[in-house]
Amino acid sequence: MLTWSQLFFSLLLPAIVCGGIYAVVVYIKERVGEKISLLWLTAIAIGIGYIVGYIGIEGSVTFIPKESRHWIFYFTIFAVFSSTYWEHPGWRRTISQLIYSIALPRILLNSYFQHIWGTFEGIIWWVCLSIGIFIFWNIVKQSFSAIPSSNTSIPFIYFGISGGTALVIALSGSVRIAQHAGTLTALFTVIWILTVVLQRNMKSDSDSNSHVYSISVSPVVTFLFVGIWMNGYFYAEAPSASVLLIAVSPVFAQVGGIQVIQRLGERKSLFVQIGLIVLCVGVAVVIAVMRSGLFGQSTYY
Repeated sequence: MLTWSQLFFSLLLPAIVCGGIYAVVVYIKERVGEKISLLWLTAIAIGIGYIVGYIGIEGSVTFIPKESRHWIFYFTIFAVFSSTYWEHPGWRRTISQLIYSIALPRILLNSYFQHIWGTFEGIIWWVCLSIGIFIFWNIVKQSFSAIPSSNTSIPFIYFGISGGTALVIALSGSVRIAQHAGTLTALFTVIWILTVVLQRNMKSDSDSNSHVYSISVSPVVTFLFVGIWMNGYFYAEAPSASVLLIAVSPVFAQVGGIQVIQRLGERKSLFVQIGLIVLCVGVAVVIAVMRSGLFGQSTYY
């Protein structure tokens, strides 16, 4: 059972820090318009918010990481740095994405490569995970532009994905890793609430709907989710089916591009997109509940 102190430092304080930075970003964006690209500052809000939560959960920063989850802190810093140039297409962004996709599994799963997997098995896992990370990264980027509505829907979707992740990992028995997912849930929750409130209070012209949640946030979102999922699956024994379902759930944002769905109109199309994502995450949670044995004999997935 988490104490009030743990809840404050892992959930409330990160949300306050993230929310404060995000509100300032929206305010500045509203004042300067398109003169200056400030979209990457949203990644700063999420990154700093998570770092505050990380320290609240772990107690301190491990300068020489001993466990896989300790690396998430450093990957968050790299992701925040990368977000500063992610809006600009070119070789730097593509090469960075390839390098990160290859490096993440090798570093996070170092103990598996050294002590569990043989050379051939390790290479197979490395290749498959690297391809999976690269694909997921592109799914995240595309989901930001696939939602046919204001920015309020995007943080809501990732609030649901991070909340589902926290539940799945907690049901698998690792409260510590679930706390990291819980921090993410708190960050997306406050961003969603602030986006709803701030957009209602802004001017009604097209420029005031400040889209401060763009592809520049994708490195942070990708690194944090991948880091937590890998820890949850390989070190907390989260069901593979649950992790896979949650990981692919953002792809359902693309159904809005199907002609039949488009004919439904923007509002109904959005409902279908969010509904499918929620359904996918919900099934993942149900599988984790069945696997946990809360209602009788556990089932392996």
